[in-house]
Amino acid sequence: MRRWITALIVAALPLLAAAPARAQDQERILSYDVSIQVRADGVLRITEAIDYDFGSTPRHGIIREVPTRFEYDDVNDRVYPLHVESVTATDAPADVDVTQQGSSTDVRIGDPDVEVTGRHTYTIVYTVEGVLNGFPDHDELYWNAVGLDWSVPIERARVEVATPAAIRRVICFIGYEGSTEPCGDRDVSGSTATFRAGRELYPYEAFTIVVALPKGAVAEPAEILKERWAPGRAFSVAGAPGATAAGALIAMVGMVWLLWWRRGRDRRYRGSRIDQVMGNPTGEDEAIPAGEADAEAPVEFAPPGDIRPGQVGTLIDERANVLDVTATIVDLAVRGHLVIHELPKHGLLGKPDWRLIRLDHEGSDLLPYEDRLLDGLFRDGSEVTVSELRTTFVDRLHQVQEALYADAMKRRWFTARPDRVAARWAGRGVLLILAGGAITFVLARWTHFGLTGLAVIAGGIAMVVAAGRMPARTAAGTALAQRVRGFRRVIDKAEKYQSRWAEQENVFTRYLPYAVVFGLTEKWAKAFEQLGIEPDTSSFYVGTHPFVWAEFSDAVDGFAVTTGGTLASTPASSGSSGFSGGGGSSGGGAGGGGGGSW
Repeated sequence: MRRWITALIVAALPLLAAAPARAQDQERILSYDVSIQVRADGVLRITEAIDYDFGSTPRHGIIREVPTRFEYDDVNDRVYPLHVESVTATDAPADVDVTQQGSSTDVRIGDPDVEVTGRHTYTIVYTVEGVLNGFPDHDELYWNAVGLDWSVPIERARVEVATPAAIRRVICFIGYEGSTEPCGDRDVSGSTATFRAGRELYPYEAFTIVVALPKGAVAEPAEILKERWAPGRAFSVAGAPGATAAGALIAMVGMVWLLWWRRGRDRRYRGSRIDQVMGNPTGEDEAIPAGEADAEAPVEFAPPGDIRPGQVGTLIDERANVLDVTATIVDLAVRGHLVIHELPKHGLLGKPDWRLIRLDHEGSDLLPYEDRLLDGLFRDGSEVTVSELRTTFVDRLHQVQEALYADAMKRRWFTARPDRVAARWAGRGVLLILAGGAITFVLARWTHFGLTGLAVIAGGIAMVVAAGRMPARTAAGTALAQRVRGFRRVIDKAEKYQSRWAEQENVFTRYLPYAVVFGLTEKWAKAFEQLGIEPDTSSFYVGTHPFVWAEFSDAVDGFAVTTGGTLASTPASSGSSGFSGGGGSSGGGAGGGGGGSW
């Protein structure tokens, strides 16, 4: 038995010997001396001498965190402006980086490229404003000389306070937050008070001192308050902020309207209604008055000026969109350049598809955009299914649209290319939105006028929305657009003119592409169904079932919609050193905070 006891004692000896060594390796503050000079103007000049032992762990230096902002009431925070005067360190780098982190001012001391170990003394000199508290019979310094957030033990802490007049009374506390444990020693000699913690401070324990001064010893204390940010105040609707925002919104909307009034209105020929539609001898024009932009000419029973479906769409809505292209495909089929074969669906959930077959066609009736469309569709052969064009045709589609715009400009229908005008104004609107966002941030962050910035954003949105209205037609373009609307009215009210259609041969087929671009295919077919006419559509459209008016109009509309989506589809896209310490206060006093190594 004795042998076993002896063996255990021998085995424990190395562990007992190692315990002090490990304690020496731990980080700790050997002494923390604070000297506070209360100046006559109420500003504190504080010198902290921190004897820090890093042990054997390499560190860059220390970080001192001083709380400088506290919640004061429902609206304001009380702030303590802090200014670092100097920093020194014994046998260690004393580079300083002062930053504001939330409610504390952080002073980082050391060189990120140099590490130190062992014992070094860091001396920090800084001033703090707005700390003193005023009472009817005295003024008071209530200060956490050592804050709650030091993460290392402090073996000895001492505080000395020098004031401009004899100190009336003092008190001090140590311990965790809310502790009323008195410090170990306090002494007053005239205008100087000295405090000692009296024991080691464990991590996260504070050392708080309170010093009372006679009235008049320092300038009358006044809290430095800063309003705390809140959405309700930053975006206030009451008083001047609300009125300013309303005025800014009116100004923004008025600006967009004025820009449209000056730049975006169509032109028309001067003179009578006939002059406006057919032109006048002098060619003089004017901006169209408000409310008359959508005027129509008398009904026309044929496309005016031999205008073609793709041109109709570009002229009327000022955009060369996909519907204009698909209506052009139907028109090319009607004119004998290709045949559309509807393919049978496979299965209950099968998707519709069509085969396009190019035909040899005599004559040179193709416009440049039509020629480019045919070449794009049949680039790889004389036959193609619509589904084969998915994700591969979009670049060729853009070329066709470019040719449509070039055609419109060649005919002088617009004062400038409408797509570029719309894009330019939309871009300006986006820039205004971004500027409004920056203005909103600045105003909401530091004032109550955040709504004014939102009004600027609303102006940018209004400009983006209005961008599509900014392209302006020339007098010639306006005159033709009015005549096209007269022709559209005939297609829309086709039933009203049945007797006229009965006298014309193949009129249903010839004008079908226009019905497609107008979105009136069903109405156009219904009028001819009532006439009892069954046209031969097999020369341009071959369906999978016998001809039925309703089914045919649905099939043509389905072709236009599906083909448009397919042609426009695009390919799918593929797919440290740390800081310790913190900040806080003990016993309700200002200052304090804490720190650690880094």
